[in-house]
Amino acid sequence: MRKVYIIGCNWLFSMLLIVGIAMAQSGLDLHHTDVGIPSEEIFNLSNQILKERIEMFVLQHYKDNHEEIVVNCENLPVSIPVRKNDWDIQVESRYGGINNGTNLLDVTVFSKRSVYKQLTVTVRVQTFDYIVVAKKLIERHQKINENDVELAYYETTNFKRQYFTNVEDVIGFRTKQILQAGKPIFASTIELPPIIKRGDVVKIRVRLKNLDVTALGKALEDGRLGETIQVKNLSSGKRIAGEVIDEKTVLVRL
Repeated sequence: MRKVYIIGCNWLFSMLLIVGIAMAQSGLDLHHTDVGIPSEEIFNLSNQILKERIEMFVLQHYKDNHEEIVVNCENLPVSIPVRKNDWDIQVESRYGGINNGTNLLDVTVFSKRSVYKQLTVTVRVQTFDYIVVAKKLIERHQKINENDVELAYYETTNFKRQYFTNVEDVIGFRTKQILQAGKPIFASTIELPPIIKRGDVVKIRVRLKNLDVTALGKALEDGRLGETIQVKNLSSGKRIAGEVIDEKTVLVRL
């Protein structure tokens, strides 16, 4: 056994030094907070167990539906020594809720007697979906049909605009801009085609209480169902605003 010589130290410091050297020689971890666990009762809690518990928490608190959700945990320890059959894991969101991208979680490994470890874990949530994309280049103001679009698997983690997961949701719409092949179709890039076009001859229907009067007019702008557009009365030359109620009629309420 190695001999230890202490020269010029007070009694308390000498005792602490002797205990520290003895612990080091016996292979005990001086940094482990729960050194009172007998070696035969120690269980090394793996980072895989931590990861599974964190993933469970994330999926329980994530509100959106996606084809696939991937949870990536960073800065997890390799393992945490705990007492067999006397440990649990508590996970909390630092800022409340789970969102796409980076989240901070507070993780506590504890027992009935003490806290083994407190961690701040960075978790990145990635989402993937089959979404509607342009099958080929689609020109501006082109009406979309089933041959123009298809579903493709995309990472949607950072999408801020509304996208579509059903091809039927975009059929019959027209593009507001050129759409490149393979690119996602967002709600902001399509619109319902107008049912009345600028220059069309329309019926102006004027409703005043129980009285309906009709006249021929000319549309001064495109109009979709329910929109208000400007029309010109062909008899009087007067401009008036009315609601598009079908492909040939504009309703004016007085």
